[in-house]
Amino acid sequence: MKELLDTLKIGDLIIIILLLLISFSPIAIFTWQQAQIDGEKLVAVISLENEVLYEINLSDHEGNETFDIHTHDHETNTVEIVNGQIQIKSATCHDQVCVRTGFISRVGQTIICLPHQLVIEIQNFGEDTPELDQVDIISS
Repeated sequence: MKELLDTLKIGDLIIIILLLLISFSPIAIFTWQQAQIDGEKLVAVISLENEVLYEINLSDHEGNETFDIHTHDHETNTVEIVNGQIQIKSATCHDQVCVRTGFISRVGQTIICLPHQLVIEIQNFGEDTPELDQVDIISS
């Protein structure tokens, strides 16, 4: 060990420390981004077969609410909202991955029931977020 320390020069130590700091920078960036989002309006977008069914404001939601979503194949997913968090409480699919996902409440989190083609995604709609009709779609 002493031989290793003797072969390292001050420049080598600076490079090692710099690389260690750079390796932790994604954690700092992610934490900073999440802190910026905390004041935003959180909306749960529920889609079935790529068609938006509901947009639920989670930021102002209090209490407990439960409702069913029926697919075209007469299958059912029970969605539960509790104090700004949303989950699929039960589903008639065989794998139950969507149920085991549990509650989600942060931007970018999703619950996907693949057999039923049901997607629940948390998005943020702040004051500076453009409305859907203001977005220009450029086709090439």
